[in-house]
Amino acid sequence: MSQIVKMRDVRFGVELFENYHSMTALDDLLCSYKGLPKGVNYMIIGDPGVGKTTVILDLIANITRHTKGARVLFISAEMNEIDLAIYVKRYPKFGNLDIMFVEADFEGEKKHLQEIEEVLEKGWDIVAIDSFHELQSIIKEEEDISMRLAETKLLSLIKKHNKAENATNTNTTFLTIQQVTKKGSFAGTNRLKHMITAMMELRLDNPKNVYSDRFVVFSKHRRGDVGVKLYYNLSSKGDVFFDEERYQQELQLRNLQKDVSTQIRDFANQFDNLFNKEMK
Repeated sequence: MSQIVKMRDVRFGVELFENYHSMTALDDLLCSYKGLPKGVNYMIIGDPGVGKTTVILDLIANITRHTKGARVLFISAEMNEIDLAIYVKRYPKFGNLDIMFVEADFEGEKKHLQEIEEVLEKGWDIVAIDSFHELQSIIKEEEDISMRLAETKLLSLIKKHNKAENATNTNTTFLTIQQVTKKGSFAGTNRLKHMITAMMELRLDNPKNVYSDRFVVFSKHRRGDVGVKLYYNLSSKGDVFFDEERYQQELQLRNLQKDVSTQIRDFANQFDNLFNKEMK
């Protein structure tokens, strides 16, 4: 039976609401009070070739750089050591990250789910997964279970560590890359969609042109705004470049649109009141 509580009686430590900071413009999008919150789940989707893995690796590498003692783990179910070596060559700071490689075991000897459970039990501040679907598929094959049950096991594991049920009592935040449909839409189930705090989308201005401008935008966000675009590019070495000036212009335009909408709504209300008085 579910427990009934009043939120005024629920207590959290103040440290739970002290966010992690990457010290880039992305912090403004991640949360209304800046930075990446603790104990939450962000799903990342996007157009092919838009740089989802690069942006997430850049984010967690920056957080470890600016947050003393931050424990961050990258679980790679898409790429092996050779694949990631190319990323490290372009972005040397990625070489300092703790990485767990999860590859399909065709001989059937490994049980990666058990290994992941043991690793997560140590307690991590942030865990990034690339990708949820690939990890789910590997667990399905190794455990000889359905995709739905594999999803259940992963979601239960994520929820457990969100709530700090690990050896260090750490409220773990998960950044999970997810595959999309051919039309670029979220490919997960409703259970997975409801589990997440925010949906971060990495998009191209022109999806048919991989060289067109790239931007980050949230389509779902319990901790911040949706619909605000932050443009970025991957052309420079060492760091992902976020166009803060363009972002500020986007915010100004958005605020201007809100002001105009409010003025129109106020004018309409005044007209309705005047019309109703005349009718009486």
